[in-house]
Amino acid sequence: MGASEHEAQGQLQNDWPVEFTHFQWAYFGLAIPQVWSFEAVHQAALGQAGARVPLVFFVALSIGMLLFIVLHHVAGDRANAVLGAPASILMAASTVPLLGIVQLPEPAILAGAAAGGVATALSYLSWAPLYAKMDLRDAVACTFGAMFFGCAAKLAFDLLVLPWTCLLIALPLVSPLLLSKARTIVPAPRVAPQLYFQSAKEAFPLVILLGVAVCSFIIGMASTVAIAPSYTPRWQLSLVQHGVEMCAALMVIWWVFSFRGKLHYTNMWRAIVIIVATALLFLPNIGPDFVGWVLVLVAVDQSLLVAVMWTMLADVSHHSKVSPSTVFGCAWVAYALPVAVGNGVGSVVAAQANASFLVALLSYVLTVTAILTLNDRNFIEGRLFRDLDTAVPGQVTFESIDEKCAEIGTAHKLTKREIEVMKLLCKGRSKSYIAETLFISENTVRSHARHIYQKLNVHSKQEMMDLLTGGGDR
Repeated sequence: MGASEHEAQGQLQNDWPVEFTHFQWAYFGLAIPQVWSFEAVHQAALGQAGARVPLVFFVALSIGMLLFIVLHHVAGDRANAVLGAPASILMAASTVPLLGIVQLPEPAILAGAAAGGVATALSYLSWAPLYAKMDLRDAVACTFGAMFFGCAAKLAFDLLVLPWTCLLIALPLVSPLLLSKARTIVPAPRVAPQLYFQSAKEAFPLVILLGVAVCSFIIGMASTVAIAPSYTPRWQLSLVQHGVEMCAALMVIWWVFSFRGKLHYTNMWRAIVIIVATALLFLPNIGPDFVGWVLVLVAVDQSLLVAVMWTMLADVSHHSKVSPSTVFGCAWVAYALPVAVGNGVGSVVAAQANASFLVALLSYVLTVTAILTLNDRNFIEGRLFRDLDTAVPGQVTFESIDEKCAEIGTAHKLTKREIEVMKLLCKGRSKSYIAETLFISENTVRSHARHIYQKLNVHSKQEMMDLLTGGGDR
């Protein structure tokens, strides 16, 4: 590997995305299906069709994902280009029955939800190839940037009244225009990605998809187990919900780029599960005046889940030989279909005399299941998010790190194996990565690291890095 490639890898972890610094609005076009589905579906759910609208929408969303996968296998990449515009037109048309712009019977509203679900699936997946080409850090910036601007748009729409909300009809029509622009300026990968995954099964162990499905099921249940919820004052609920979502998106971007931190996705997943399960536990037992605020917490959790999952799919597709449409589509079904099932189950449970006990039992079982399936081993050993697991100091290249480690290691009588481990630790590699690279166990890596710290007279990785950049004068 040449010096220029090493320098590119070093800059990858410390600089803002190259193209992102030019701030192209087109990168945030992913926010459009998010905004449309939230506003159209949630406003329709407050009307006469009630909870049946989200149920129908998420079932149709799953069907749309599977339909797109089939069409992509038949037509190839042309399916993305051909279906983008029709999907946007169908979304726009579905807005009329969902928002009640024209008074229609309930079957027509549910038909609009079904059409909107299929169209949203096609709109989402048309963005998949773009994100598959991005480095993971670019994908983080674009995904959470889209989340920020999308939540700002949701807040604006929530505070508007008809006829201004009719602008929601025009919103989907902008999506293919932004996508076309984004395709011409997509950030080029700084380093050619390694293809870890040869098939969709390798990319997504069933245990991870099970964990995603459990999270989604809990979220789906939470919105329907509450009895006679009150959503007033609506503007306060909206302001808090979307304000928190915007802050969360900015915090992730700040943490990754300005603070140069790593994202621990397993901890994020666990937090999402625990928060929504706690909300599920309280919903059947609190008064209607407080239900709206608990559902705000669930909605924030769902937004984070969608953003985390989209970033995860972008990373998998970036390192996979499998079509991005297949990767995104199959995994998205594991999210959308359980939401619909959870909606239905929650409605049934809420009508039972012992609803509180049933909800508590389900909450406990589902939380334990999700936490056990979404664990470090499943994520790290599957090579997910490895591109965020490299933290190289300032302007030090991989070549100079190797040279410096060899010099310091020899001076402090480190063994050959300890020097190898030290080099990888100084490059920010995780213990699981080192174990796999050197064909040793993680316990052996920990033992080597402990011995290295003792011989170098340091107490942390940071002190070892300081010794490396400070010239080894201890």
